Amino acid sequence: MVRVMRIERWDPRRDGALTQAALRQKLETRGYAVSTCQWPAGTVVAPEADPRERVDAVVSGLVRITIDEESAILTAGDMVFVPRGAVRSVQVVGASPAHSFDAVYDGAPRR
Repeated sequence: MVRVMRIERWDPRRDGALTQAALRQKLETRGYAVSTCQWPAGTVVAPEADPRERVDAVVSGLVRITIDEESAILTAGDMVFVPRGAVRSVQVVGASPAHSFDAVYDGAPRR
């Protein structure tokens, strides 16, 4: 099965000002349980598959996400949707640390 990487970029006209709280709320209202990741510059997360649907959302920094051998560099406000079973790896790009959300779909929208 061929998958196409799905990236959603923050739109200040639609989403308002980008803040950590606003990005977290956007994920939670879609039914994702959100946890925070802080990565030093140069961090590489080895490829792994997860049986759950998830989203990686960048709060700050530059992050290269690879899903099933397709890569994209994400910046603040970018979200990438990772389908169930997809092989995903992460690399922090550049000299700055990165802060992101790792969100796993649990189907329970929060308010």
